[in-house]
Amino acid sequence: MAFYFDHKHQKLDNPAASVDNPGAIIAVWVAIFVGVIATIGVSLSHIGDSALIVHMLISAVQVGLVGYYWMHLNKADSLTWLTAGSALFIMLILFAMPLSDYLTRFLGGL
Repeated sequence: MAFYFDHKHQKLDNPAASVDNPGAIIAVWVAIFVGVIATIGVSLSHIGDSALIVHMLISAVQVGLVGYYWMHLNKADSLTWLTAGSALFIMLILFAMPLSDYLTRFLGGL
């Protein structure tokens, strides 16, 4: 039985071809772990107001690495990219809400 990954049944899906190189998996894991260490370092460094933005940038890079390599977006079709893009859009909204609260917290003066 052949498995197709397109709706026109023209391209065969080869599951053995989607196995990642162990070196790439370890490299991505190390990069994410470095991001965790960087997040802890930023938390302990007392850099003040910009810590929240740095934390969000680090987490955005980590999410991008996980999505692109471990969720195989580098080999995905356009519908999968659309789904991942909608999830990214929701994540940006969830990042923007606490950031907008934080940046406008002391503007009222009351």
